[in-house]
Amino acid sequence: MAKDKTKPRADLAPRREIAAKQEAEQKAKRRRQLTINWTIAIVIVALVAAGIWGAWSHVKAGEREASIVGPANAAQMTPPNATSDGLAIVVKAADAAAYSPSLPVPTPTPTDSATDTEPDSSPTTPPVPSTPGAPYIVDFYVDFQSSDSSTAQTTYGPALTALSAEGKITLRYHFLTSGDTTNTNTASSRAAIAAACADTVGKFLPYTQTALADTPMSITSGALVFGDQKLKVDFPAAAGITGTDLKTFQNCYTQRATSAFIATTSAANQTTAIPGNSTYTSGVSSVPVMVAATPDTPTVFQSVDISSDMYGSAPSTSEDALLSLIANSAYGTTDNG
Repeated sequence: MAKDKTKPRADLAPRREIAAKQEAEQKAKRRRQLTINWTIAIVIVALVAAGIWGAWSHVKAGEREASIVGPANAAQMTPPNATSDGLAIVVKAADAAAYSPSLPVPTPTPTDSATDTEPDSSPTTPPVPSTPGAPYIVDFYVDFQSSDSSTAQTTYGPALTALSAEGKITLRYHFLTSGDTTNTNTASSRAAIAAACADTVGKFLPYTQTALADTPMSITSGALVFGDQKLKVDFPAAAGITGTDLKTFQNCYTQRATSAFIATTSAANQTTAIPGNSTYTSGVSSVPVMVAATPDTPTVFQSVDISSDMYGSAPSTSEDALLSLIANSAYGTTDNG
């Protein structure tokens, strides 16, 4: 008898059921894998987007931090202790006295007592000015990105501070910003802008000395060097700027309110002859430079050979030794160029 092929075989039903179940499982597995793949893709895209945004934000923050120009409507100001010619900022004796130097202050030696003997003209003894009590004028040219300027400040800073506090010298800082060109950044300008802002709250000297002491010995081209954390927070804290003075200082720096002054004074210092000096007849092009004038001839500045002194066997780090170096240079009793 022939088989009826229109009727399904009894053993095919379980097989078809198993096949259908397997196919359903495969579809579910593909859906789960597709969901996982999409989830991974979305996460990757989100991470990439976040990375791009973070990098962009960092670049923009760096641009803002590295800028030496403030907002377009920011008012410009001249530091209160700027010299009348705009070439320097003067350290006030009272401010220097308030900033405790690391060196002890010795008892002043009388210089106006009567004597029948000739004054000692030894290079180690400061000549006595004809106007008792009048200070020597000391001009100190520095760049915040000059490691030699940093070394000079570290070597002579405490003694300069003490001599200024005692009224024996009038200390004036001249800022150059040519380090910006050398290092392809804006650190010299921004640090000088900040130092000038510190003058508006009576902390010019401690801020300047703090920033110079932090200058790296070697700088990578394009490096930020001085970021906002240092210039707006760390250095002011070390200089003793607090409370409302800190807010005033930070607003001045954020607005770059002294940027025009710094740009002008840097350019002028590099092109203006130092009066009475035979070496710097066309301005100062490299730093550090120290020149001094006597109380008798306050417009004639002689070079103080700090380069030889600070790298010599016995640099003039004490008050007496530095005053001798300054005085003998100013009076021309030593050969300092």
